[in-house]
Amino acid sequence: MTDIYSGYGWSKTHIGQCDEGDIYSGYGWGRTHVGSYRDGDVYSGYGWGKTLVGSYCNGDVYTGRGWSKTQVGSYNDGCIYSGYGWNKTQIGTYDGSEDGAAAAAFLLLLRET
Repeated sequence: MTDIYSGYGWSKTHIGQCDEGDIYSGYGWGRTHVGSYRDGDVYSGYGWGKTLVGSYCNGDVYTGRGWSKTQVGSYNDGCIYSGYGWNKTQIGTYDGSEDGAAAAAFLLLLRET
């Protein structure tokens, strides 16, 4: 399981979790299933009603897929960034092995909740 935090350092707030292909808003018993991930793709919802919202690969997070994808952020060593390259800003952190899924979940699904 990977925990996802908004902010970093002393001011970070636990906002979600990724666990075995599922994305949750909140944590523990009070968490809510909001999405799923598989093979680098991130979906809003789950099961038959899921909708593709973006993807992650090699440290980058994108909205869309294929030729129409747009980079919205990046991730590296437990840090989640909005933007990329010289213009990136750290906006969150993650703790666990699902690094790309955690970053994509934050940037694509959990940021607005």
